[in-house]
Amino acid sequence: MSDRIEHVQMPLLAATVFMAGPEGLAVIDLVAVERAVSGTRRGARLTEDEARYAASVLLDAGFAASVVARKVGYDTPKILKWFPEQAKTARLEPIRCGTPRGYRAHLRKNQTACADCKAAEAYRRRTRFSGVAA
Repeated sequence: MSDRIEHVQMPLLAATVFMAGPEGLAVIDLVAVERAVSGTRRGARLTEDEARYAASVLLDAGFAASVVARKVGYDTPKILKWFPEQAKTARLEPIRCGTPRGYRAHLRKNQTACADCKAAEAYRRRTRFSGVAA
């Protein structure tokens, strides 16, 4: 599923909901959660209970844990701690030389990039804004 889902449907019957959780009673502002889910949070900070609820909605919708972390305002390790079953997602495609991703892999390993990877990165930079190779 794409990380570019514009809107996730949320049931909004009341502005504030009281939920029982493992730590006791949680007060969740559904308007704040809706803003976080739709990406219009604009710096407003969610409480931990609101962030956990928003994260569960987003993860159920198919978003990656890193995208969820950015939307709810918490870091990815915190999201993975709340939802450990999301931590077992692995890349299906290996990193190959001759791609921008291969170029970045060389840099991460403190290696000199091979000629194919340098060419792929140069092409990516040339077409980055215009989409047309010069």
